Amino acid sequence: MLSKAGNFVAFQLGCCASVLGAAHDDSWLGPLVVALLLGIHLWQTPHPGNALRLILRVGLLGATIDSVLGYLGILVFRDSLMAHWLCPPWLMALWMIFVTTLQSSLSWLAGHYWIAALLGGLFEPVSYYAGQELGSLSLGNPVLVTLATLSILWALLLPGLVWWAAKQTEG
Repeated sequence: MLSKAGNFVAFQLGCCASVLGAAHDDSWLGPLVVALLLGIHLWQTPHPGNALRLILRVGLLGATIDSVLGYLGILVFRDSLMAHWLCPPWLMALWMIFVTTLQSSLSWLAGHYWIAALLGGLFEPVSYYAGQELGSLSLGNPVLVTLATLSILWALLLPGLVWWAAKQTEG
């Protein structure tokens, strides 16, 4: 986006459209809004090819991770396309719009991997919990074990994603 603040606002719009759309039986609203926002992002970025590759790779990685979590019963998706455990398109869209923050509004995390681990471990489980409270997905039982699992996962995952995004920006 034009600025880090604009990137943050775009991320929030994509999140709201995705989560609230899924919660209200309009699960394609999020992917459509995110596609528009990603188009704007790619139009404004100096290296759209690099940015697109990162978005697609992290989107696929995220869909794989959330599908595994679905298969294990850690996440229960409200609207699966083929199998109840497959990551729905609205959640993959969230991963894709999230990537844009790693090279913009969250780029300050590059080189601060302990902070990224702390933030990922604290805030990402809250995001999944909010998704449950809004009705777009459910967390496996017991919920505290699920939140602890998500916390550990994101404490490891976010620093890696920050590093990967920084490498893409450099190259």
